Amino acid sequence: MYIFFLITLLVPMLALRRRTEADGPVLDSRSTQCIKGILCIYVMLHNLGLDLPNDQFKELICEHAGGVGVGLFFFLSAFGIIRSYQSKGNKYLPKLLFIHIPKLWLVAVFINALTYFSFMRGELEPLDACLRILNLDLFIGFNRINRHGWYIASIIALYIIFAVIYYLFSKLKTDKKFVIAGIVMALVPIAFRIAAKVAHQGGMYTRELPAFAIGCIYATFYDQINKLAKKYYLPALLVSLIAFVIGYVSIEAIATYASTVIVILISQKYTYYNKVTYFLGKICIGVYLFLHYSSIVLQSFIYNEYLWVLLNAGFIFEAAIFIYAAQYSIEWLIRRGSNIISKGKQKIA
Repeated sequence: MYIFFLITLLVPMLALRRRTEADGPVLDSRSTQCIKGILCIYVMLHNLGLDLPNDQFKELICEHAGGVGVGLFFFLSAFGIIRSYQSKGNKYLPKLLFIHIPKLWLVAVFINALTYFSFMRGELEPLDACLRILNLDLFIGFNRINRHGWYIASIIALYIIFAVIYYLFSKLKTDKKFVIAGIVMALVPIAFRIAAKVAHQGGMYTRELPAFAIGCIYATFYDQINKLAKKYYLPALLVSLIAFVIGYVSIEAIATYASTVIVILISQKYTYYNKVTYFLGKICIGVYLFLHYSSIVLQSFIYNEYLWVLLNAGFIFEAAIFIYAAQYSIEWLIRRGSNIISKGKQKIA
């Protein structure tokens, strides 16, 4: 078992490649997709570790791997949507609202329904069950059908707020409007984290949210931060690594925020790419959402931990590939429907 865990720790090294002049911008879409593939492995490592017998190795390696991984997902999500908006402007917002968000939401609903009707039928009141299956329970507590559905609910809420903020600020007559929009957007997850803490809700589910704010700031001040990162590369990397290690063994949030800085710094000199991590990045949402269901199915009758991990991993990846195909089928249907509607409007006109 320990060998399995140690091998997964080497995965990032396989994806690193020295940057050349031919490479695109720092943290381009291909690199971020590969980083998501690496994070997919660490989140899976964390969740598999939760169901294994307690020991010091598990506590050291597995305990915070999930939190750091999810925090970096938030960071990359914020960075990605703002960079996409910077290149496409308001034309990007319909794709975000009507294609990307429905894909995420429908996958979450499918897995929630699968979990509920497989294992929880009749345990909840009809209205409560409906809200939780539809993944609309963000503000009514965190005792979810799928313990990972909170991420999808949170990211969809942030994406919608992002679309509203950037659309409204695009109407301002000032050169600094998108800088102001980026700063305002960065304040949203921090405010949400504070509100959740005051309300005694969320716990581990919201402490990684400020990483989204870091992604907003990095994307907004992309050139300036990259310039500073190159100038102070070694001391900044050393401080970040020390903070990461200290945080990893004590305060998970510190490790998460330090890891975002480490990714920014390493990306100045290296790019991330290999076919395995790129593919994992494509199916990472399916893997993440299906972890809970797979754990419930297999732990009820698999007692050998080696066999349990192998079957769990295989089950998860098969399901994730299916979910990935379903996501793109949904996207095709949405695009097809919008084309039919637009052609109908043209004929009427």
